[in-house]
Order: sequence, then C-alpha cells, then structure tokens
Amino acid sequence: MLLDPNHKLVWVSEEMKVLVGEDDEERLGYGRHIVEAWLNETWLPVITPESQYSTFVENLPYLMYETPKEDLKRMLGGLGDMIDSMEPVEPPPINVSIFEYVSEGFQPTQVRSMTMRIHDADGCSLGILMIYGSALPARILALVARGDEHMFARMADLVRPGRRQAAVLFADLQESGLLSKRLPSAAYFSLIARLTDAIDRVVIDHVGIVGKHAGDGVTAYFLADQIGSSSAAAKAAINAARSIEAVAGAVVKEVIEETGVTEISSLCVNVGVHWGGTLYMGQLVTGGRLEITALGDAVNECARIQETARDGEALVSKNLIEHLSDRDAADLHLDPDTLVYRTIGELANAPDKAKRDAGTIPVTPLPPADHDNTLETTSHH
Repeated sequence: MLLDPNHKLVWVSEEMKVLVGEDDEERLGYGRHIVEAWLNETWLPVITPESQYSTFVENLPYLMYETPKEDLKRMLGGLGDMIDSMEPVEPPPINVSIFEYVSEGFQPTQVRSMTMRIHDADGCSLGILMIYGSALPARILALVARGDEHMFARMADLVRPGRRQAAVLFADLQESGLLSKRLPSAAYFSLIARLTDAIDRVVIDHVGIVGKHAGDGVTAYFLADQIGSSSAAAKAAINAARSIEAVAGAVVKEVIEETGVTEISSLCVNVGVHWGGTLYMGQLVTGGRLEITALGDAVNECARIQETARDGEALVSKNLIEHLSDRDAADLHLDPDTLVYRTIGELANAPDKAKRDAGTIPVTPLPPADHDNTLETTSHH
C-alpha cells in the first residue's frame, strides 16, 4: 500500500484487496489517515487483536513524530490515552515489523511488513510505501514455491466452499502392494515419487486441480467455471487420462535405467473419469497440509470406476462423455452418438464394492488419442 506525505492512504495493491476481501476504495479507507483506515471494519478483522495492539505500540512513536498528537488521540478514540506515556521517535528510512494475518476459517499466519519512507532528490517526502510478505523462513518458502503457481491460483478460487460442476479423475497404480514387496524400498520410493509428480504435472498442464494423494493414487478435478464450460472440463479430463499412460511409461523407463530393476516394466496405471454436476468443493487446510477436497456421490463413483479399470485402461462414464460438445468430441476422435456402454455391474473385473456402490454407472474404455474411430468395448469386459 502507498501513503501520501500526510499519511493518507492512496493505493492498495490488487493482491492486498483479495487478502482483505474488499476492493471498494472508500471501505478500504482511501483518502483517510492510515490510523483511521486501519481502525475501520475492513482492516481490523484481518489482524489478530494481539497484533493490532503490538503493531500500534511499535509504530505510534513514529506516527507521533509526523502527526499532531491531538489528531492521533482523536483518531484512536479510547486508545488515545496511551500516547501520553510515549515520546515521538524519528522514523528510520526503513523499518520492519511482524503481525498475524487472519483469514476466516484458518489459523493466523505471520506476515512481515516493511515500511519505507520515500523522498525526492531534495529530501522532501513523497510518501510511504508499505510492502507485505510472508514471514516464513526462506527454506520453508522455497518448499512452497516448488508448487505450480497457476494451480495454486485455481485452488485460491475455492477458498470459500460451494457447489461446483467438474470432471473427476482418479488414477492408481495397479497391484502396488505386490510391487512394493518385490522392489527394493529405494527403487519403489523413487518410482512412486516420480510417478506422482508426473501425474500431477499432467493434471496441472490440463488446467486441473490436484486433489488428495491416497496411497499410490491421485485424484484430480477439472472445474467447468475455471476451464470455460462443462464440455471443456470433460475434454480436459479425457486428455489428461490419455496423457497419464504416456508419462507412466516414461517414468518406468527412467527408473529402470537408473536402478536396473526391470521388474517394474509391467507397471500399469488405471484411470477412471466421471462427471460431478453438484460437487461440494473447497480447501482443506490444517497445520500439516493444504489440499482441495470434494464431496458428492460422483467422487465415490469415480473411485469405483477406476478400481474396475485394468492393465493401464481408462474407463470413462457415459455422463461425462455426454457433456462433450460436438466440436470437442471430434477433437478427441470420439463419436458420442455411436458409443456402446456397459454398466460397472456387468463387467467381470469390477470388485464387489464397485458393483455395490456404482453398479449402475455406464462406462466405456478410452482409446488412444490417435484412434480414428469410436470408443469400443474390450474383450476382457
């Protein structure tokens, strides 16, 4: 934020407006002394009471040096009496303080504030620039920065939970328990770490959001309102499903070359893709993690579709296919009008739980991207 030479608020960045949940300049306090602005209903709720007090105590001597005492007492109201026990202090060119930022529903986060006084070549005050950033140690920030900025922005859109339309994708490593017993722990760890990273990258590249990582599996969501339409979301999920097979093969090849463990050559990642028309989605934030979660029957059904897929197959639900526009279907080399589906309950490979929870869901296998015909049912189904 930027203050004029009289400490009046004249500018707040767009990111700061998002963090305080306000973009109305009057409510932010434009044109008012920074003390008056900070004491209004926009700024007070985003700072813990303890930080409000400590920040004022720390900065009041500097404010007293540049603002008449009576004006400060008037602006502070009942807090004005604290000024009587303080002496003005000439502010340094730059001073740094830390306070706790509050976002509704989350634990307070430490923020570092850097205040810089700006002067012209003759030493006349031009105003004050206040820059805010995370107070996390650099080594922690470096870990956070490894994530994809664009996906984090999509996750930020879900700070307030609500109903969403989205394509849902589940991917999981086939017979991972048996594979983990056969491989050296180091080789298995390397395989899972690389495979998870590669699948996450596929989701991100197709404008999706990575959800939970359960065991060796990945959950992903492709939101209609983020990608542009329900058809675009369904198309993105199908393209992601097709890409997962390719990246899984590349990861296997890399790990074999580095470790010499050829037993992983038969590795298969099975995928299920489904449509969620009324998913309740939002951020799940705890002291140990940040992730997007979704609730709704479609999530459980997609998990069962994925469990039914075998040998590197991707099973796609009829509900998802029928959200494709004619143009998007053609781009995918699919013809929804000629597809034949079979319910989960009809498929020989479907586990009992899949038949129980999603037995009536119609699905069909997804062919490779270069397939020039329609989807077909395979012999083992």
